[in-house]
Amino acid sequence: MTQGSDDVAGNDHHRAPSDEPDESIFGATSTVFTVPELNADAPAEPLPLRVLSRIEVVIGVTLFGLIFIGVMYQVLGRYVPEVAWIGAGEMALLSMVAMTFITMGYLVGRNGHVVIEVFDGALRGRRLFVALRVISAVIMVITCIALAYDAYNKVDAEWGRRSAALGIPLGALYLFALFGGISSGIHSAWKIPHAHRPERQLEISEMEG
Repeated sequence: MTQGSDDVAGNDHHRAPSDEPDESIFGATSTVFTVPELNADAPAEPLPLRVLSRIEVVIGVTLFGLIFIGVMYQVLGRYVPEVAWIGAGEMALLSMVAMTFITMGYLVGRNGHVVIEVFDGALRGRRLFVALRVISAVIMVITCIALAYDAYNKVDAEWGRRSAALGIPLGALYLFALFGGISSGIHSAWKIPHAHRPERQLEISEMEG
């Protein structure tokens, strides 16, 4: 009786985690975070693109720091009215807008932007899937060119207007949009000749330090 109980306990002890019922209603998702080898077959970026990405990351992290400081200073101002500064909220807001634009190219180059995948699952593994990726990249290039062109015109048109608290020319925000549009177009164009290769996935390690 004891031996049988030990066998049952031993079986429970050595039971693999995969034998447990999956309580989640969602299936397993393989990402670069769980499977770092996902980028092993992705085409290596040339040096200019790597430098461009590094610049975007540095500026993006700096802007994120300004957002954090601005929000925290606003919180401090609520408890210590003597140090309240209206420019803190404006700094956080403008930094958020600028960060949105400056990180466009970085996210596009690493499939980290928001996409709607309608036909990807049905066409994956077929030649039509490569054609779909080429068409998507071409549309992105055209869209980014239009965005960059509009941002270029807005830089001069909006430079005379200044923000209420900090007095920053609003045209300066369109410099970030211009940079982001050009960078996104470059990253999208890079994808066209490599449409038959796996896309590079976003790696959080690149954002550290």
